[in-house]
Amino acid sequence: MIAREYLLGAATEMHALILGYYADTEAQEGIPPLKMDWVFYANLEQQNKLFILTDRDQVGELRGFAMYILGNHPQHAGMPFALCNTLAVATRHRGRGIGTQLVKEAIHYLREMDIKMMVHGHRTVYDAKPLFPRLGFELIEHIYMRML
Repeated sequence: MIAREYLLGAATEMHALILGYYADTEAQEGIPPLKMDWVFYANLEQQNKLFILTDRDQVGELRGFAMYILGNHPQHAGMPFALCNTLAVATRHRGRGIGTQLVKEAIHYLREMDIKMMVHGHRTVYDAKPLFPRLGFELIEHIYMRML
């Protein structure tokens, strides 16, 4: 079941899921160790600039979540946009379409919130085709990183 949730009620479970995800996958490859700044996200939520969708099974176990940072696009003044900060599915639940469903539901919710642009990244460390083109997203740029 996919539903909107708030950080206060879900942060502990989200933290455990993402730690397990990073431990069980290549997600950590080439980047510093994961250390979520939950105070940063809580501050965003207090400003109505954070949007979270979760997927839970019938007994309430968290299977995945999508977390978006909301704002006005700095290069397109007045255009509300959503930047996906985290899209994570517990490793034992991957391959079941949960990530796809989270993004589809996010599209629905964000449209109702009058968001005009939705941005998702795709980590190249994974040996998988990104789901975003199948959902109508266009590749508009590549992002490069260098640790200093």
